[in-house]
Amino acid sequence: MMKKLTPVLRKAKRNSPSSANPKSTQKHRFTPFKDKENKPPKPPSNPLKRKLHFLPDDTVSTSSDSGVKVVVRLKPICNDKDEVDSVIQKISSDSLSINGHDFMFDSLDMFELIGVPLVENCLAGFNSSVFAYGQTGSGKTYTMWGPPNSLAVENSIIDQQGGLAPRVFERLFARINEEQTDQLQYQCHCSFLEIYNEHVTDLLDPNKRNLQIREDVKSGIYVENLTEVHVCTVKDVNQLLMKGLLNRTVGATSVNSESSRSHTVFTCVVESRCKSIADRTSRFKTSKINLVDLAGSERQKSTGAAGYRLKEAGNINRSLSQLGNLINILAEVSQTGKQRHIPYRDSKLTFLLQESLGGNAKLTLLCAISPAQSCRSETFSTLRFAQRVKAIKNKAVVNEVMHDDVNQLREVIRELKDELHRVKTNGYNPSDGSGGHSAALIRRSLILMQPRLHYPLSLPHIDEDGDEEMEIDEEGV
Repeated sequence: MMKKLTPVLRKAKRNSPSSANPKSTQKHRFTPFKDKENKPPKPPSNPLKRKLHFLPDDTVSTSSDSGVKVVVRLKPICNDKDEVDSVIQKISSDSLSINGHDFMFDSLDMFELIGVPLVENCLAGFNSSVFAYGQTGSGKTYTMWGPPNSLAVENSIIDQQGGLAPRVFERLFARINEEQTDQLQYQCHCSFLEIYNEHVTDLLDPNKRNLQIREDVKSGIYVENLTEVHVCTVKDVNQLLMKGLLNRTVGATSVNSESSRSHTVFTCVVESRCKSIADRTSRFKTSKINLVDLAGSERQKSTGAAGYRLKEAGNINRSLSQLGNLINILAEVSQTGKQRHIPYRDSKLTFLLQESLGGNAKLTLLCAISPAQSCRSETFSTLRFAQRVKAIKNKAVVNEVMHDDVNQLREVIRELKDELHRVKTNGYNPSDGSGGHSAALIRRSLILMQPRLHYPLSLPHIDEDGDEEMEIDEEGV
């Protein structure tokens, strides 16, 4: 079993409130806004010289033209020999060196750096994604999900040994419980999948294999027939995580006895409805959290893979290479502002996660590295990849839709119908001082109600002075 990781980042006091049971609410479905791409600001000419900044988001606005947050977590040295052979030198409290190249970081606790802003951004309506990247055996899976016993149902409190995912959802449901009122209601549902040899499998129902990724103009990218489960507490989420992780594809190599052989994606969609009593309007927000545990890059010489394991490794490296190629193009577009074809469809992984890569999401890359001399090449490659990702610019927006209260609109329409009936019965006399309206004017008012209620409202043409009877279906209003 992999030993506990000790981050390069110093530890801070845990800021993870205990979970609570939010009220179950009726599900509301709506489509996030699609933000038009704007030309991103030009970063420095050499993105590899940029400092890795990991500062939490203190404020939330309705849009964010931001770069990718990059965090590095260092696997602990297991024995004195590894310490002597360590390829990484810590230069100061906020920098390290490998192969003569210096890399900067900020000294903050990982959960404070990633988890806290992720939850706050989610509740504000932003999509957020965390990618765990690194060579096989570097601790990506441990960092993301934690040790298996940390997800057990009997563990009511998640400690600092817990992975990022359970701590994120512990805080999320605690914050939902704080925020939820009669006017503000939340609903969450989750899914869990893996991409293995370019085939998508539902980890919550392993019988669903080779699922298809679809793209819809209204709902965006989705996986057809993927299981979605309603969740109300962190325990609900942990049960899904345990079930999915038991169903994922793993295999033994000389580097890692339980090597993940697939990319896994856990998604939680958070929907909220805020009803204003003052102006009788409702605001709907939807946000998505993607936690992505990428399969580890491998070198055949290091892992000793042969036969089917070698074929698996080839597929993993090919998928990661396609991701790297996409990252290079996105970094170039952000750097130069030139328009280029973005090859999202080169792989199932990039197709599924294209919103997180240069799109409407806040993205964090969590790089797991090893200090061992034998891993020098892979560690250096991981840090170089991190610097390229840092050059990408995402355009995250708050996914919010505002609706007038439906009951209010229905009341207005009924008043207009009564007025229309009166006009058709008694005739329209502008000099009678009753404040009445002509049939044509009432009809135009009814037409204006149509897009606000999202109901088809078919009305026959009425001449202002005509005697034609007009019927309005009561059930259509």
